[in-house]
Amino acid sequence: INMPNMTGFELLKAIKEDPNLKHLPVLMVTAEARKEDIVLAAQSGAAGYIVKPFTKATLEEKVLKIMQKLAAAA
Repeated sequence: INMPNMTGFELLKAIKEDPNLKHLPVLMVTAEARKEDIVLAAQSGAAGYIVKPFTKATLEEKVLKIMQKLAAAA
């Protein structure tokens, strides 16, 4: 969420507005665990949200869930 030059939400919005990128799933990775940020990410089209620090297992679980959703939608 906290990035130089723009926020993660601004980047997510730009990705979702770009016809060439909008189909890509976006996993937001941040140190921010505020409920309102998690809700906003979901409402803005993020495929997932993970809070640092996280384990390899947690990352694998999040990515697997995203891949399963994509496969089910295909």
